[in-house]
Formats: sequence, structure tokens, C-alpha cells
Amino acid sequence: MRKLLSFLKPYKGKIALATLLMAVSAVCNLLLPTLMSNVLDKGVYGAAEGDTFGYILKTAAWMLGISALSLVSVAGGYWVVYHVISGYTWSLRSALFRKVHTMTLAEVGRIGTSNLVTRSTHDVGTLNWVISMLCGNLIIIPLMFLGGVFLCMRKDFWLSLIILCVVPLLILGVLLLSKKIDHLWEISDEYCDRQNDLVRERLRGIRVIRAFDRERQAHEKITDATRVMADNIIRANVTMAVIDPMAAFVLNTAALLIVYLGGVRMERGSGLTPGDIFAMIQYINIILGAIVSVSFAIVMLPHVRVAARRLSQVTESTGLEDDRPAEGRTFSGEIALDHVSFTYPGSKLPALTDLNLRIKAGEWVSVIGGTGSGKSTLAELLLAFRSPTAGTLRFGVGADAHIGPSEQLRDAAELSPKDVRENISCSLQKSMLYSGTVAENLRMGKPDATDEELWAALELAQIADFLREQPEGLNFKLEQAATNISGGQKQRLAIARALLKEAPIYIFDDSFSALDFLTEAKVRTAMNEKLAGRTRIVITQRVVSAMHCDRIFVLADGALVGAGTHAELLESCSIYREIYLSQTGGGAV
Repeated sequence: MRKLLSFLKPYKGKIALATLLMAVSAVCNLLLPTLMSNVLDKGVYGAAEGDTFGYILKTAAWMLGISALSLVSVAGGYWVVYHVISGYTWSLRSALFRKVHTMTLAEVGRIGTSNLVTRSTHDVGTLNWVISMLCGNLIIIPLMFLGGVFLCMRKDFWLSLIILCVVPLLILGVLLLSKKIDHLWEISDEYCDRQNDLVRERLRGIRVIRAFDRERQAHEKITDATRVMADNIIRANVTMAVIDPMAAFVLNTAALLIVYLGGVRMERGSGLTPGDIFAMIQYINIILGAIVSVSFAIVMLPHVRVAARRLSQVTESTGLEDDRPAEGRTFSGEIALDHVSFTYPGSKLPALTDLNLRIKAGEWVSVIGGTGSGKSTLAELLLAFRSPTAGTLRFGVGADAHIGPSEQLRDAAELSPKDVRENISCSLQKSMLYSGTVAENLRMGKPDATDEELWAALELAQIADFLREQPEGLNFKLEQAATNISGGQKQRLAIARALLKEAPIYIFDDSFSALDFLTEAKVRTAMNEKLAGRTRIVITQRVVSAMHCDRIFVLADGALVGAGTHAELLESCSIYREIYLSQTGGGAV
């Protein structure tokens, strides 16, 4: 919570100004009952000497001026407060956005995408309420409460004891209510995350759901989550709603006692006046407002605590990526994995087991295997998205493509992830394209690329003809996730983006799966001409994508079960031979 409040530091001056303005408004509100008491005692009942009506007008003018000052002060105070809240929200959400973009895949998987969305919206909104309370009421609540009690004591000490007796009872009732709703907020936030996750899941799989006529079942899952969330929110808010009538009942009862006992004391000649009793009743209303505000703060504290804990899991996460600055190292293209193993957090079985392989600089290799064999995990290790749980991953570091001895290989753990990714260009398994023009998506690979370079990359990826047919050309607008083009076109745009970047190492993770064999052959031929002398790693399930490579590594259940050329593996590796026969029937060469 302390770290979350640190985002208020730039707004200390505005908070002080808002506090001052609110304090002025509070003092004005405390003066009004006393002035009204004087109107009754000195004006209406004629205690003032001379022109009583003139005294009433004069006092009323003072009350009008004080009310106007209070109005201006509170309006200015809230204007400043909401500027602070807006700035705080911007700062906090910006920090969360930056933090999420530096999280490892393991961290994102542990918290969940839906939870991250909810925390940056719903939970930040809850924190906003706290900031508004701190800025607007940090001074006004104690000032109104203590000022009201003090001024009541000035009017009549014994009657003011009634207030001091009922206030602790009211606070005790509020504390008991807050204990009842503590777990309600936690459950409602949990099911808010669940509801968000189910909606995202339904939208992603809407075609499958409709194709198998499972809309009713999907709707029921969301309805159940919504029902639990709504039930807990309603119960929490109903419990909170008890505070206002409870406080009104207790303090109005105190007001009745003050009126009754005040009348008795007036009959006994205690010096108490009708104006004093009226002022005390007004102060009770002021105290009521302060107590209700404090009560809501106490009741909301569990909700705020839950929100702060959830946000702190993001801002104070210990699993964030290494943010060391890049040192500008140039890789030779050589890669070595020595007894590398990797196990996902919470998994009992490793995804990769004792992997030993060496890729020479400039070599064209393929990694092939079935689903779940560890191919994409290997790509994530090479891109420094994850670190090996055992063994060593090393890169050749040098100014040229010379294949040096193993002593020149550097452990990836000693290198900045930024350096690793600067030296690798990749087209990942899921062709992620963003809303915007084709040119904007391609320039993610090379921000300063010219239009000629973009067209050259598109030619290599065999998609230039499609864009030339579009009136917009390079400015052809892609919708979110590029839903307005086919899967094969997405993959070719992703390949073009990877080819646009100049790097010593290129990784293509299942990047040809949506292409027909003829198009893939054209892309592969153009790609090899463009990337001659660069290290190329093709990760695939298709034999036709692997068979022409210099060397092929075969993975099965996370282990390396074969390495060699296509012809060698057909003779020595039964798993590769099975893949080959199942896909080609033995007819491909």
C-alpha cells in the first residue's frame, strides 16, 4: 500500500492546497450554527440592544458571506482533488502498463490476463476512492467532529456528554458491520476476475461454441459467475447501507435527549438558551456527517486492502525480467545448449530434459517434433523469455561470423535480454498483428525502414501481390488481431516483418503451418537467398519444412532423440521416420 501511495508524491502541493480549502470550508460550516444561535437569542428573542431586526439582517449577511466562502472553498477543493485523482490514476495505470510489459511469461501466466485487466481498471478505481478520501476528508472529518464536539461543550458541557456517549456505540456498530463484509469484497473481486476470464474465453471461441451448439452452457457458466459476484456485492452494499440510518437513528435520538434535557435545564435556570439548543442540534448534524464519512471509510477498508494487495502483486512482483540495459553486443550466430532442462512452474514433469545441441554460425537447422515435444519452449529459451532450470544456454559473441572455440561462447544468464533479442529476429507460432496499417506492423521489425525495404520484404514473403491489389497498398488497414485477412496472409506478414530486421539469428516458430506447400517452397527459397550466412532455426511439425535444412533436430517429450540430415534421420531415427511416413506416405523426396 505504501508503494501505491508513493505515486502521490508529485501532487503533494495540490494535496496541501485541497486540504487548506477543505479546512476553510469546515471552519465556515462550524461558524454558521453559532451565528444562527445568535440570531435566535439576540434577534428573535430581543436579547440584543437596539435594532433587533437590523441585528438579524447584519448577522444574516455574515452568514450569507460565510456560506459563499464555504461554497467557493469546497468547490475549489474538490476541483483540485479531482485533478490529483486523475493524475494519480494516470501515474498508477502507466506504471502497471509498463510493469506488465516487463513481466515474464511465467508471471503473466500465474496472475492471468483477465486478472491483469481487472486490476488495472476495477482495483485502481477502488484506490481512487481512497485518494479522494485522503485528499478531501483527511482534514475535514476530524475538524468537523472535534470542532462540533468542542463547540457543543462551550454551549453546555453536560448536554455534550450525551454525544460523547453515543459516538463510541456508533463506532462499535460500524466495526461489527465491517467484519461482516470483509470476505464479501474478496469473493466479489475474485468472481469479477472469473467473469472477465469467461467472457474473453467465450469471445475467443465463439465460432466453436456456436458450431457445437454450446451457447447455453457457455452462458450458464458466465451467469453463475455473475450471480456469485453480484450476490456478494449486493450483500456488501446492503450491509454498508445500514450505516446511514443507524447513525441517523442514534444521533437523532441524542438530539431528542438534548432538546428534552435542555428544556429541563432551561427551566432550572442553568443559563442555557433556545439558540444554544438549536446550535447543538446543528452541531449534531455536522458530527453525524463526519461519523458517517468515517464509518464508510472503515467499512470500505477491507475492499481497499484487497485491491491494494492485488495491485501490489503486480507492482512488487519478484519474477520480473532482467531490465539491465543493452550493451550493444553482436552475436556471431553460434548457439550451444549444454544439458539444458526446463520445467514450468507448478508442473511435475519437465518440458525439456537434458538437451545438448550445437548450432554453428550461419547454419540452417530445423527443430521438428509433435505437439508437446518442447519446440516452442526451446524458442522461448532462445529469446530469453524464460531461463533454463538446469544446464547452460550460450551464444557466440563477437564482431564477425567467425565460429570460435567454446571459450568464446557466453552464458545467456550473463547477457542482457535486450542484447539477446537485438540479435534475434523471429516469427512466432502465433502470428500476432495489431490494429493499424501494414506498414506500421512491418516497421515493428525495423522502425526506420523505407517503403522500398517494406516492399522487398513483402516480395520475399510472397504477399506483395495481395497488397498491390489493395487501393491503400502499404496503408492497408488491419483490424485488431488482423481478423480481416486469412491465416496464411497473417503468417506471411509476420515472416516479412522478421525478414525486415537485420540480425545474425532468425527463428521461425511454426511460421509456415498455414501456407500451402507451393507457397511455402517459394517463401523458403527466397528466405534462404536473403539470409545466406545467417543462422536460421525453423521450428516445425512438417517434414517438408525441415527436410532441406543442413541439420534437423528431433524432439520427443522434451528430449533430443535424433540429429542429422534428412537422409541420415530416415535411417537412424524411428520417430522422424514415422513423422515422414505419416505426412508423405513415403513419396516425398
